[in-house]
Amino acid sequence: MKYESDRIYLRAWTAEDAVLLQHFQLHNREQIERITANKRDEAFYSLQAQTELIQDWLERRKAGKRYSFGIFLNDTDELVGEISLFLIELNGAATWMVGYATDRLHNGQGYMSEALKRLLQFAKEETDIKQLVAGAVPDNEGSIRVLLKAGFRETGSHDVPIQGVIKKHIMLTISLGDAD
Repeated sequence: MKYESDRIYLRAWTAEDAVLLQHFQLHNREQIERITANKRDEAFYSLQAQTELIQDWLERRKAGKRYSFGIFLNDTDELVGEISLFLIELNGAATWMVGYATDRLHNGQGYMSEALKRLLQFAKEETDIKQLVAGAVPDNEGSIRVLLKAGFRETGSHDVPIQGVIKKHIMLTISLGDAD
């Protein structure tokens, strides 16, 4: 199913997307590894690992614990990013998080702002999620701008291990009752 917006659409990943996701991961490896808490070794970037990752996402989607999408251009169907809602435990409480990454060739073009707005609409209309949390390192000004533009509000900070190094993250929250 597609979730369309003005210039982009969101589409849930399918098993057939493994090569596409692998290319995205490899093409944006340096950028993504600077912000992700997940440890990624060489095996992570294999086609088999990306296939297994999508399978895991699909199983978690069926269980109502993760909603992951590719972000594609309406005009060309080019993959320009990925965005997810996922359930984690944060400070001892079940928390819905939003995470995303834009292809480095498409940074600064407003696609993620458009995708996040559409994702919030999806969450509000098709899930029982009431509140979302996102985190960003303070020097990731673009991501913070995207979140604030979508209606997230700063709610504090949290230490997150990024590739084995603890980094302070600005935490932002939105109540889906407040989302447009």
